[in-house]
Amino acid sequence: MTKAMKNTLKGFKINLNMGKTLLILFFLLLHGYFCSAQQESDKDQIEAVRMAYITNQLKLTPEEAQKFWPIYNNYIQEIKKAQQDNPNDVVAQQEKLVNIRKKYKNNFKKVMGADERVNKVFTADTEFRDMLKKEWQNRHPNGTGNKQGEQAPQQMKQRMKKNG
Repeated sequence: MTKAMKNTLKGFKINLNMGKTLLILFFLLLHGYFCSAQQESDKDQIEAVRMAYITNQLKLTPEEAQKFWPIYNNYIQEIKKAQQDNPNDVVAQQEKLVNIRKKYKNNFKKVMGADERVNKVFTADTEFRDMLKKEWQNRHPNGTGNKQGEQAPQQMKQRMKKNG
């Protein structure tokens, strides 16, 4: 074999190894993309289940729901902010939570009328979070993720039908 042929074969091996490396890199990036998309999809599904659960629990009419959900979404954003602002101070979080609930109670009452229904907003929200937490614990008994977790929103819908 001539020296030129050996150099050509060496170059081919280098290109082949580089090709394999690029292919592996491509698949890793693709996998990361789909995992990220799955997480967003799960969040969207959980929000859809939350809406269905709360709408069902509160027995909202379509007109009430149209007014209720923008208020509720603002309420949830304020709750999340309060939790983020005081991550290590449970008392401060609870105090802010009570103040936020007081603030939104009147807004919910304008849409829903009766105090019983307004109070049900807060209990239904807590029930949903508890149900979500329980579902998470069932799927991740050791605190780690697994393949079954991908089906959580569908199974939560089925449990809601049984409970609701």
